[in-house]
Order: sequence, then C-alpha cells, then structure tokens
Amino acid sequence: MFVSGTGTGSLLPILPLFLRERGASYSLVGVIVGASLIAQAVGQWPAGWLSERVGRKWLMLGGLVLSAVASLLFVLPVSVAWLVVLRVVQGLGFGAAGPAELAAVADVVPPEELGVAYSWVSGARQAGLIAGPAVGGLLAVFGRWTVFVVTGIALLGAAAVIQVAVQRTSASVNTGAGIARVLLQSNRAGSALRSVVVMTVGIGLLIGIYDVIWSLYMRSLGAGDFIIGLSFTLFALPVVVATPFAGWASDRWDRRWLSFGSVVFTSLVAPIYPFIRNIPVIFGVGIVEGGVWAFTEPALNAFLMESVPERRGEAQGVVGTAMSASMAAGSLVGGSLFGIGPAVPFWAAGAAGLVFALAALPELRNAGRRSATVGEPS
Repeated sequence: MFVSGTGTGSLLPILPLFLRERGASYSLVGVIVGASLIAQAVGQWPAGWLSERVGRKWLMLGGLVLSAVASLLFVLPVSVAWLVVLRVVQGLGFGAAGPAELAAVADVVPPEELGVAYSWVSGARQAGLIAGPAVGGLLAVFGRWTVFVVTGIALLGAAAVIQVAVQRTSASVNTGAGIARVLLQSNRAGSALRSVVVMTVGIGLLIGIYDVIWSLYMRSLGAGDFIIGLSFTLFALPVVVATPFAGWASDRWDRRWLSFGSVVFTSLVAPIYPFIRNIPVIFGVGIVEGGVWAFTEPALNAFLMESVPERRGEAQGVVGTAMSASMAAGSLVGGSLFGIGPAVPFWAAGAAGLVFALAALPELRNAGRRSATVGEPS
C-alpha cells in the first residue's frame, strides 16, 4: 500500500495539468480523470465476487500489474481519446485490487483489533501520498511524462511485494445470503452495509470534486508545481501522524460516530477554502482537516468488516463501487463547476458530504454498537 500510494500520489497533482497541456478543456479533464473511476465502479463489485472464489492474491497481483502498464503507456504520443482508454484500463486494475486488499486484512485480524489494522493500511497509503505529490512536483521539472513512468514502476514494485510476501489464498465457499440480499436485510449486517454505502457516496463526491479542482485552485492562486504537490503532502502528513490514535480509538470507541464525525467536519471545512487567498493559511487549514480525516477510513472499514463477517470481498466491492461511482460523478462535474467559479465546486463538495452523512444516520443507529470492545466482556 505504501509503494503503490507513492506512485499514485505522485500523479495526483500533475494529471490535471498534464491533460490541460495536451489540449483538454476543463470539462474534458474531469471526463478523463473520471474515466478511471467509472471503470473502478464497474469492476469492483465483480472483483469482490471473484476474490471470494479465486483468492485475494490473484486479484491484487493482476490489478496492480494492469494499472502499472496503463500508467507507463501514458508517455506515448497518443491522442486525448486514447488517454481516456488508458484511464479506463488503469481504473479496472485498481478496481480489481482494491476489494481484495481490504478484505484480506479482515481475513486474518480479530474484529476487536480491526481499527488498528486498518489504521496501518490507511497510514501506509497516506505515507505514500506524503512522498508521492512532492516527488511528482520535483519530477515534473524534468518533464511531466516522468511522473507516469515512476507511477508505473511503483505499481510494479507493489505487485512484486504481493508476490513475495502474501501467501496464496484459496477460494472460499460461502453458504450465506449473497451480498445483494444482505443489502436488503433488516438485521445489523444490512443496516451497517447500507449506512456505509450511503456515507461513502458523499465521501466519493467530495473526493472526486477535489481531485479535479484542487490543482486548478492552487494554480489560480499562483502556486507552481512544487507548491501544488506540497499541498497534497501537507494534507497527508497529519493523516499519518493521527492514524495510530485513530486506530486505537476505533477499537475502543464507537466506530460509527468516529467516521460520521470525521466526514461531517471535512464537509464543513470545504466551503472555507474559497475565502482563503493566502497559501500558508491554506496549508494550515489542510493540516487540521487531515488530522480529523484520519479517523474516517480505519473506523469505517472496521465497522463494515465486523458487521458483515461473511462475503467480505463482496462487501468491500459494493462499497468500492459506491465510492468509485460517486468519485467519478464528482470528477465529471468538478471541472465544469470550476469553470463557473472557483468557489462553486467547494460548496458542492461540502454539501454532498454533509447531506449523505446525515442520510446515513438512521441506518447507523439501527446497526448499533459492536458487542465487545478491547478489555470488555462480550
């Protein structure tokens, strides 16, 4: 997760600028960025289903290699239309690996320790995002094509780690209800899965809009490539610093409300950015936001995996599909919203995160607390 996060992070601040230089309009930038997310949305639920039947390892390996190849091909002098195709292929790769990666953690970690486990996962990825954007900004000085090469190599390196370090997992046979039926059930598993899906939609819309417009927003303030990359890094750094505490808290406090509170806070911060014109102040707000955001992923993943003990890969696939589809929607509209005015996408992102978090409240209440915490009897 750290190696692939570094490669992906190096691409985040550069891709919109690279596409603009290739002649893409603001709206088309959103389409190309969103193409990968649409592919992930299409692929993650089937990938989760496959991970239950052929094993987690093969999905992780195949997905990382496919994404690496697509990243390397970005350096070819192809038309903008072909860049859309490459982003789709890259998205299919990420979509194949994602559910298997997250479900594999819950396969070997006791429910009462899932918060800490997912904090390691989140921290590893965010640590990669700390190094990645700064590396991307530096590499861009020598040509933006170098960023795509580094991303491809990093993803191949991550695949090599999986090959060496992860044991082959056998296919599992689940006799319980399929994940589609779990979604419709009135028990705890159904409520938990529905609440996570609803809240994830808001998170995805918020992230998708940010992915497209953040570099453009920083550029409008006069920031260069390195400063733009540094802004991504300074958001990720407090996430890593706060993640150990976030994992500890997720195993002792109510995971539902930790994730809910984090999403609401981030949603309320989004509309503040358009009123800030000072880059150091933007960095400061981002650091605070990142520290609170650290609680979202460990708490949400731990809550989902403890509540849906069967068909974990499929559950992560459903949530991944919701995340990718909503991120794609956010990316598709982000560029156009920015074209209307730099403040508009921030207002839209904050509203989306808040509305869907509030919509998830009834199901979060129905899901209830877990039956035991560390140091407490079951």
